[in-house]
This record gives sequence, structure tokens and C-alpha cells, in this order.
Amino acid sequence: MADKGYYGADSVSWKVFADPSAKLGGAASLLMQALNPMMMRVFNGTSRYTEDEEGRAERTDQYIDTTIFGDKTHADAAAQSVKRMHAAAKWTDPRTGEVLRADTPEWLAWTHNTVVWCILRACESFGPDLTGEEQNQFITEQHRAAKLAGIENEELLPNTREELDKYIFDNRDWMALTLPAAEVTRQLRKPTLTGNPINIWIGVNVQDGILSLLPDWALLLLGIEGRPMNLTAAAKATRNIMNQARKNKSTEQLIDEVTSRVEMHPYRKVRRM
Repeated sequence: MADKGYYGADSVSWKVFADPSAKLGGAASLLMQALNPMMMRVFNGTSRYTEDEEGRAERTDQYIDTTIFGDKTHADAAAQSVKRMHAAAKWTDPRTGEVLRADTPEWLAWTHNTVVWCILRACESFGPDLTGEEQNQFITEQHRAAKLAGIENEELLPNTREELDKYIFDNRDWMALTLPAAEVTRQLRKPTLTGNPINIWIGVNVQDGILSLLPDWALLLLGIEGRPMNLTAAAKATRNIMNQARKNKSTEQLIDEVTSRVEMHPYRKVRRM
């Protein structure tokens, strides 16, 4: 790797994103993002979101790995690729003639801030444990990720955990469960219960553990309110599952695994081009 990228081994970001709990926080943030009705109208009008769901999830993971752990050239290439995709995602409302854009700054900020917030929630519930100072450092470190994604207005980005919590709370009133959002979140809200019983138990607990990260108003919109005891128990089980996942692996080893994966990502092709 040419350099240590925009973060490096001393950053909180490497510690957080190398941990398996970050994936669960990322999944929770997708649920939060799906509740943005304006974003979902563009998403529904410009993408075939029911096709290649695993492929889209893999590409998202690759983007995050590359921008967090890759060198600056690869991080920049990944960011430019995503920004081009967002710039091309435009949808015209047939009733009003209004043109909705995926790269609207406020919507990009909602996407970014929900990722940061949900990952911090995952750290609190499943580890790794972070001090208040480390949480604030993580939030400000992620301003770089926001800029890579095309967010230039820093006023849209909280600087502390208190500001981030307030941002999430203040935006709740304009969220809604649209039909596309209901479709794209169906699997997490109603998991498959067929197959190996042990795998089903693990899968259901992890899925409910993800749901436990959401605020009460989001659970209400998703139709999951009323299952607090189930979600609390699932969160405890998920923490044990995460502890097993990181068993016998230090933070340094987890980071080494991610940086090795980054070397194989398709953004290397973008760099050569």
C-alpha cells in the first residue's frame, strides 16, 4: 500500500471499522436511510433495488473498506466513482415535474450521519467499547469520509456525540415508511425461518440485534414497536456472538485482514485506468 490513507493505525476509525460490529451498525443505518421518503423516491425511480441485493451490499462494503483502509489514491478513486453514480441518479416526479437528485447535500448528510450514529450505537451495544473522547474523535474523523462522498457544507456534520444525537432526533418528523422502503427492509423485519436451526437462531438474533440499535421512532415506522423485550434479549445474544467473532483476534489482526482485502478490490482497476 502506497500510504496509510486518510486515517491510519492511530485513528479510531480503523479500530471501529475493523471490528465485526461495524457491519451491524452499517445494516442498521440502511434501515434509517430507507425511512427518508425523498431519497427512496429517487432510489425507486432510478434503480432496480430488488435485483442483485448481495452484489450491491458487497460493493458498499468494498467502498467503505477502500475509503477507510485504502491509500489516498484508491480512496479518491472510490469516492469519484460513487459521486458519479449519485450525480447520474435523477428522477422527475411525473405529477409535479420536480427533479429529485441523489446528490442533494442534505440527503447525503442524512446517509453519512446515520452511518456514523448507528456504528457508534453498535459499539455501545456489541463493542468495541469507546470512551466519550474516542466517540467524538470518530465523529470528526468521519468528516473526511463525508467530504469524499461529496458533502462540502460542514454545517451538516455534527462534531460531538451530543450534536449527532440531536441531529438524528431533530430529523425524525419528516421520515416515513414508503412502499419501496417497506420492500427493501422486508427481510430484516421478517427474517426467513427455514433451514438449519442453529443458523436460524444466530440469524434471527443478529437481525433483531440490528433492530435494537434503532431509535424508538424508527421502530414505530417500521412496525417493530412492541417487541422491546425480544430486542433486548437479542442484543445480549448478539454481543456474545460478536465476542466469539473477535475471539483470539486482536484489533491489529482484524485491521490486517481488512487492509489485505482492500488490496484485492476492483478500485485498483480504476487507478490503472
